[in-house]
Amino acid sequence: MRALGVGLLCLGLLLGCSEPQPSTDKLEVGQPLPPMTLQRLDGAAADRLRDYRGKLVVMNLWATWCEPCRREMPNLQQLSDTLDADRFAVIGVAQDEDDHLVREYLIDKGVEFAHYIDAGGAITSERLGIRLFPYTLLIAPDGRLIQSIPGAREWHHPEVVDLLEQLYAGDYSQLQPER
Repeated sequence: MRALGVGLLCLGLLLGCSEPQPSTDKLEVGQPLPPMTLQRLDGAAADRLRDYRGKLVVMNLWATWCEPCRREMPNLQQLSDTLDADRFAVIGVAQDEDDHLVREYLIDKGVEFAHYIDAGGAITSERLGIRLFPYTLLIAPDGRLIQSIPGAREWHHPEVVDLLEQLYAGDYSQLQPER
């Protein structure tokens, strides 16, 4: 019974958020995310979001100037280390002007999952309508938005990994409706 209580608590940490959602009609659960090109932080050729098709994507939108974002990054790295890379991808999109600052921060914290830069907010603000950071999108293997999650979360708990496994399998019964 205690394990169930801990699991529900962790699920609440992941999905139950008292922070207001940004006012946007650009993100709608169940709809495909708009096509977008992601500029790689390492300077290599840009990737397209559709390159991740077939994987459940945990897309974290963040910035180095955001304290909750910085606290959340190590948890996301732990999540990335835990998940099967053939079925899941954890990616970060930093809305920063200085890609060197982002790289230095990630190196300092040992964060190695794929990162992209969104200088000027062309993706986060303009394409997705997001103005609150951190903000995480759970994207189904077919490119549809499963859940949008404003605010920081604890991502490294086994219960979260179990939930993501269920979502990958197409079981959305554990999700709370969006507010």
